Amino acid sequence: MFFIRLRVFKIMMTTPLKEWSEDTILSMIKDRVQENLELDYKECTAIFPLTDKKKTEISKDVSAFANSAGGIIIYGVKENGHIPTKIDTGLNPNDFSKERLEQIINSNIHPRLNGLLIKQIELVTTNPAHVLYVISIPQATTRAPHQAADKRYYKRFNFESVTMEDYEIRDILRRATTPDLHFHFFLGGQDTASIQFSEDQPFSEEVDLIIAVENRAEEPASYAVMNVLVDSALKLSNSAGLTIADNIFLKLKDEQKVSFTQLSQNWAIPGKLPIFKGTNFRITDIPIKLAIPKEHADLEKEYICAWQITSPGMANNGYFAFVLKNNCLTVTKLLFEYC
Repeated sequence: MFFIRLRVFKIMMTTPLKEWSEDTILSMIKDRVQENLELDYKECTAIFPLTDKKKTEISKDVSAFANSAGGIIIYGVKENGHIPTKIDTGLNPNDFSKERLEQIINSNIHPRLNGLLIKQIELVTTNPAHVLYVISIPQATTRAPHQAADKRYYKRFNFESVTMEDYEIRDILRRATTPDLHFHFFLGGQDTASIQFSEDQPFSEEVDLIIAVENRAEEPASYAVMNVLVDSALKLSNSAGLTIADNIFLKLKDEQKVSFTQLSQNWAIPGKLPIFKGTNFRITDIPIKLAIPKEHADLEKEYICAWQITSPGMANNGYFAFVLKNNCLTVTKLLFEYC
């Protein structure tokens, strides 16, 4: 199941929407890519024949993604237990066009969304002359939060769009005036690295772990406290100047208690530059060195990790993992079930 989650994020995060095709959707169905906080499947009957109730539901679902982390809605896929099963009959674009869907979204969500994209995908093999629609919704920042047609505000929670509490609305209102910092993790500049083991060494050869920080908001960050928790099963032989603390424990959703090594840094001017929007750079001058225990060679293993960044007016956190398979290590984002 984990490798399915990995695949969907590679599709969603690395492939531009304009390059999506019927094969992309069929691949997601074949690989049983599950719905999550950033992905939702809907049948074409959710938007056609069109009714006032369906207009409201469209506005709820799209605004919920914008008010959360952004994501993808695919209209034209059947699902069972949040797993896609098949492409449905599709839509005749003469009956319900991409422009009509865009007009419904723009007229029922306030304020209007910036950066929303809709891709019309031709069903060449499954149902010629019919299409499905994929909506890419960015996370809202400067104009957030966005209100649905029923005058309520929604967010994504697990697999649903649910109404927001007052404090959540206030938090989103602060997006325009506070930084929005996030981490990205790379292995030698890539998502994947080959792992080499030696017969006489207790750990693998070291690979470079690079941590980059990104600010998604207009407001620059002058101060930030950065923490990364790495599964203690992994060996960190070089902290690259970050402060290290061992034996940090965190209880996950399934009550599993995991031991971590904590890497910390206090980011502040004037010693460091402010973190401006659009910047994406390493937080250390040299990479952190990471190694895998020898006894894990030839195993399929998942090392759960976590991160948190706090800055005046904001606090973000998330989960990621290193996945060992066929002596290849991959770093990937994790979903809500670990929170």
